[in-house]
Amino acid sequence: MLNQRSLEVFRETMLYGSLIGAAQRLRISQPAVSRHIRELEARTGLTLFHRSGNSVTPTKQAFGLLAEVDRAFVGLRELEAQVKKIANGEIDSVTAAAMPVVATTLLPDVVAKLTTRFPDTSVELQSAHSNHIIPRVRGGLYTLGLVSLRQAVAGARAIWRSSFPYYCLLPPGDPLAAKDCITPEDLAGRHLIGYADTSVSGIMLDRVLSGITPQPIVRLRVHLSKSTWSLVENGCGIAIVDTFAAHVHRSRNGTVRKFATDTKFELTLVVPETAQGGPYMETFVETLEEISQVYKTDAFL
Repeated sequence: MLNQRSLEVFRETMLYGSLIGAAQRLRISQPAVSRHIRELEARTGLTLFHRSGNSVTPTKQAFGLLAEVDRAFVGLRELEAQVKKIANGEIDSVTAAAMPVVATTLLPDVVAKLTTRFPDTSVELQSAHSNHIIPRVRGGLYTLGLVSLRQAVAGARAIWRSSFPYYCLLPPGDPLAAKDCITPEDLAGRHLIGYADTSVSGIMLDRVLSGITPQPIVRLRVHLSKSTWSLVENGCGIAIVDTFAAHVHRSRNGTVRKFATDTKFELTLVVPETAQGGPYMETFVETLEEISQVYKTDAFL
């Protein structure tokens, strides 16, 4: 294995053009410089300098080796910089994932605010179902994930959790628009856009509407709350959605009303079990908490 000190001595000799210059730069004796050069030549089998008295002239092989040594030293400097960042808890790149509707509302709002404070951190945003995000967080493929988490999972750690209201999306001209708040009883016998039975919102709706007579008519079911916007706009039925989908629907000039239920939409931020904290992650959580408050009020209605 090549001696790093010998490579450093060789590099300084090339840069300063003499053994004396390298010795002064490295604060070692000239004989020590000569010894390192000889050891390097012996280990590599290269002839690096032509010697004439106290002067040396680099060979073609020396210039070839210098190019490789320079690349190695650049890599070492980058490694040293990374070590400092690791020690300070800094992050160079982040892959943040969220459920589709959160990935187009809350998540980019948070990331956008962090770009000014962390201009050197590159961020990739991913959108996927919670069941797909969690395994990728556990495996370290995603740095963090905003998911609907029903129970703790091995390999992932929850570092933030919050609850958000549900809202009611009404088709154009629906008489319920005259009300400020829609109750479950108001939906009796009405056409309702439902959810897949396995979804969090689907389970919520089944529970809230279980005692309503007559039962709402569900002929359309979706897997994602964002799929409800066009269906509601085209008069296909009423939809109960999380606050994030409600904000988007309102921005499309859709009709949104409060929905009377104690059930909340739970959102959790998960990271790999072994993830370290640090300035970026701490600021992410603080900013997430701050911006999430916007989605807990009815000011957008």
